[in-house]
Amino acid sequence: MEPTKFFAKRRFLKIALLGVGSTVVAAAGGVGYLTLTNRFRSRYGTLLVLDGHLADVVHALAEACVPTATGFPTVEQAEVVTRMDEELYFVSEGISGDLKAALYLLEMLPMTYGHLSRLSRLSVDERRELLTRASGTKDDTVRAVIANLSGLMRWYYFGHPSTWNAIGYDGPFMNLPEKRSEQRVLYARLVGKSAD
Repeated sequence: MEPTKFFAKRRFLKIALLGVGSTVVAAAGGVGYLTLTNRFRSRYGTLLVLDGHLADVVHALAEACVPTATGFPTVEQAEVVTRMDEELYFVSEGISGDLKAALYLLEMLPMTYGHLSRLSRLSVDERRELLTRASGTKDDTVRAVIANLSGLMRWYYFGHPSTWNAIGYDGPFMNLPEKRSEQRVLYARLVGKSAD
């Protein structure tokens, strides 16, 4: 056997094994990295649309978008995640899919800014700094996702009665009690909560 053919085969086998091994390690690492979820999910009970990881992303984004000063309720107390899940349950699959894609884009955005972590794993201050920094990008999609999802988080947060004292709002005109829509009653029944 000629030495050059032997070394060529040996080199090919070495590169092939390294390539296969690297692919297996990368795939296992990627799956492990993406499945480290449910940091906040267990706090919300039954959710119909937001799986464990998306509940984490919505919670983390909401924490970065709403006030944390004394007197303001937490994201959990204002039921931001459950309210978003409720709304997503009743929209078309196209809208729901687009919102999920936008949430995943935000979740992975820190990696493009030098962080070795996902959005839901950063501290609240790091998330705020990242969102502020990324809002100035020339990429229209990223700017639109940040602006719209941040606005949505604030909409759900400040729409909850637990926030009204903190902002000096005394409630709806004439203080009439809320009349829940059939949609909200159905969602409450589906997740096993009282429809009151």
